[in-house]
Amino acid sequence: MINKLLHRTPGKAAMALVAIVTTLAATACGVVGSSPAPGVAPSSGSPGCISDFDPKTDYFGVKQKLEYATNFDISYHKSYQVITVQRPEVGGKPESYVLVKCGAPKPDLTGELAEAPQLSTPVHSLFSASTTHIPSLEALGQLDVLTGVASKSLINSAAARSRVAGDQVTEFAPAGTADAEKIVASQPDALITAGMDDPAYATVRKAGIPVLADAEYLERTPLGQAEWIKFFAALTGTEQRAAETFDTIAGDYRTAVNKAAKADPTEVLLSQPYQGVWTMPTGGTVMGKMITDAGGSWAWQSDTSPSSASPDLEQVFTKSGKAKIWITSTNWKTRKEALADEPRFAQLAAYKSGAIWAPSKQVNAAGGNNIFELGVLRPDLVVGDLIAITHPDLEPGHRFTFYRKLK
Repeated sequence: MINKLLHRTPGKAAMALVAIVTTLAATACGVVGSSPAPGVAPSSGSPGCISDFDPKTDYFGVKQKLEYATNFDISYHKSYQVITVQRPEVGGKPESYVLVKCGAPKPDLTGELAEAPQLSTPVHSLFSASTTHIPSLEALGQLDVLTGVASKSLINSAAARSRVAGDQVTEFAPAGTADAEKIVASQPDALITAGMDDPAYATVRKAGIPVLADAEYLERTPLGQAEWIKFFAALTGTEQRAAETFDTIAGDYRTAVNKAAKADPTEVLLSQPYQGVWTMPTGGTVMGKMITDAGGSWAWQSDTSPSSASPDLEQVFTKSGKAKIWITSTNWKTRKEALADEPRFAQLAAYKSGAIWAPSKQVNAAGGNNIFELGVLRPDLVVGDLIAITHPDLEPGHRFTFYRKLK
């Protein structure tokens, strides 16, 4: 994922940061318990806030249930909820975040939760380190809370591009390096990571700004990734809308998959090499599961590892060279581009037949590919395209969302 691969380093001008941090500690805007300042922001009179707190009342009329996602969970405690991300990054240890209903007092927590970041919800200002967050915020009608993005140029969504076009949205990592000063000066309610920590985040945390991990890419299933819309619903108080949106996506995905399950599998060649090594999806990867669900078969399908395999070109040509359909993960638009990368592709049966596909239908000028943005929330659209490739007879007249056949 493009934004998931951004690596960032701390900003400069330490003295300026000290001044900013001091100001934040005094104001504690939107943060509960991350600094010495008392508890709840915005005021209890704000929309979505508790106006007359009763400790016996359960303030979560809609409680989210997770069906597919396994890398985070949500628990409810009358006036606050706890989100726990099991793996905030590859090799990371579980992290918990305490989301307190606006207008409720700061909960007195013990044990591991005593040190967990606390923030008031619904939030009014979020910084996002990945374009994968944008479709969820847009689907929830919450783009207005987006006040910072890593890179404006990588965004595909027209609504989001309009939102970030002005100065009201801060761009804090346009070249891939986070600017801690910009983040701290903007005082967002929280920063959502791309599922990777960054040295700059230490400065952000010290400033009292909660840093929350979004690691949907570590989920094992397409619908598990899509269900992270509920993570953003917890932050924005849009639980009912998230449930309705996700249920529709999951239902459409299952309907498409059930249709493909009745067809005989179609042999395909997947992915492409980089510097002589092929990044080959296994049957245990999310992409592998979508190919299986779309009625495709390939030589590495029986490998249940959640990581891609790395065969060399000779192995791929031997095992999959006769496949008549080639589904790549590139931004190629023509067969000439493919051949320029590796002349030996001309030996592949799929190259000879002309059945080469790439998810390059929605790629912006900066190279931002919408399959890695919208496709994360909408696996139903991705698998629909894949079924139309592997079994065109099942999807006559299909209008492709992400994939195109190379010219």
